[in-house]
Amino acid sequence: MKIVNKYVPCFLLIVAVNSLVIVNLYAWSGGPPAYRTGAPDDDGTCNSQNCHNSFSLNSGNADFAITGPATYSSGETIKLKVSFKNDSGTLHGFEMTALDANNNRVGKFKSVGNTTQVIPVGGSQGLKEEDAGKYIEHTAAGNKKKSWKIRWTASNNTSGKITFYAAGNDANGNGNPTGDHIYTTTLGINKAAATATPTATATPRPY
Repeated sequence: MKIVNKYVPCFLLIVAVNSLVIVNLYAWSGGPPAYRTGAPDDDGTCNSQNCHNSFSLNSGNADFAITGPATYSSGETIKLKVSFKNDSGTLHGFEMTALDANNNRVGKFKSVGNTTQVIPVGGSQGLKEEDAGKYIEHTAAGNKKKSWKIRWTASNNTSGKITFYAAGNDANGNGNPTGDHIYTTTLGINKAAATATPTATATPRPY
């Protein structure tokens, strides 16, 4: 008489589901899903996505900041830096975007080295095609850093004040999302005033 273990399929299902959860849980060490910068119209941060939610947002003692120039010009590429100071974690990450005064996502980001990446369209992070180039984050290599250099280029029709929004993770490196602090920060920069072109003046002729 052949005995069939009717519990095997259920066990396999549980293993498959748990494996899927584990894959989803740890895939973001190389960069979180898109739209997690805390900017208006984003999907909050990783703190509000039932992930790194052991502590309230911005409740830790670290300093998380974006630094860059005071002004930009149309078509100009500027250098920015996202960094942690006074942090307690062993691993770190971030995600950033840029918005104009009407909360439109503007400009294009460019990664510097292998520690940052522009989020690709159509990948597992869920970035929409219309937002190509408008989100940047850490990579798996960048997960081991606590500061990242970035470039951002203003389009020719970008105008007014631009605000950069970033969310950062000061992680304890325990292999799961517990015990990590999530922070948000912003940096506002104004468009440089147009320089007036000097008007040529005629030299009076002697009589």
